[in-house]
Amino acid sequence: MPDLDFPRAIDAIGPEWLTRKLHGSGALSAGGRVARIVAEPLGQGVGFVSAMQRLRPVYEGDAAGAPASLIAKVSPVDPSSRQVGEIFRFYQKETGFYARLADRTPVRTPRAFGVDYDPSNMDFVLLLEDMSPARMPDQVEGLNLDDAGRAIDAAAGLHGAWWGSPELPGMDWLLTLNSPEMKALEPVYQQCWPAVVDFIGDRMSPYARRAGEALAPRIGALMDLAFEQPRTLMHGDFRADNMMFEAGSSSAPFALVDWQIVMQGPAAFDLAYMLSGSLDVETRRAGQGDLIARHHDGLVRAGVGDYTLSQAHEAFRICAMLAWCWPVVAIGSLDFDNPRGLALFHAWAERALALFEDVDGAAIIP
Repeated sequence: MPDLDFPRAIDAIGPEWLTRKLHGSGALSAGGRVARIVAEPLGQGVGFVSAMQRLRPVYEGDAAGAPASLIAKVSPVDPSSRQVGEIFRFYQKETGFYARLADRTPVRTPRAFGVDYDPSNMDFVLLLEDMSPARMPDQVEGLNLDDAGRAIDAAAGLHGAWWGSPELPGMDWLLTLNSPEMKALEPVYQQCWPAVVDFIGDRMSPYARRAGEALAPRIGALMDLAFEQPRTLMHGDFRADNMMFEAGSSSAPFALVDWQIVMQGPAAFDLAYMLSGSLDVETRRAGQGDLIARHHDGLVRAGVGDYTLSQAHEAFRICAMLAWCWPVVAIGSLDFDNPRGLALFHAWAERALALFEDVDGAAIIP
């Protein structure tokens, strides 16, 4: 039975519960305890569907080796954010990833000191390693090709480890890219599209407008087409804002956070998603072919033998079109009083639309 005795709000996390979790994870010796907590709000801005704090425990007793700070994530208070998280099972998936898959996934992720989830109402709490100090890229500025290459190497390791795994179909908590829940993006996209046209304005080419409108009733079919590719574990939100370089006390070359959208699907989705939103247009055009080949080479090194470079390019085209759906939905619900959000989605839309046209996405729509 799951442990349902956990804090349901970010400000309900107290010293007694934190002590219990740190004892249970082995991070704090039995002779130590958390006397009080200094909390710092995090995650105020774009794209957050969880409430987050950095916790700095003040210890008493034997606290040798105990973490000086941790990151706590719980269900959000905002009802619209929570509704999105529940529809797409964000909280079930992220807690499931840390409880069941993180230790088996060859990409650096934060250590989980506590993972609790209530299936009756989707409340959750995650107590995670604070990976600071780290170099965190700014998605508005975009990744350079060196950092993009390191991210691609990590993605290939992730995808290769789970490529065609017979375990994946049995993980019913881990949505597939073409699941009914994911296909709910189609009506949401349709609702958001007029706002996106207004947001982009004259910067949207006639080609992009026609293709975007043509895509609206065919997103589910495009998901089915993408899912014909070999199945693996996808991060699902593989973009610069979720990446860390030289992270933590071990200075890990690359680490990946925010596993709320993790799912089963084609490896090319993570690649196309990153290139469509996290590299400026000219940088992406200069490096796209090499990055696709680098990802394919990484899969081969991981033991994948049934996937040609030609297949990788075709899968990338399909997924580049599909990846456009994510910023459309985000722009459709954007807080226009958030300057960083405006800058991010202006940049993301410009980049995604350029890729959309470069791969002739309209020709891919089923």
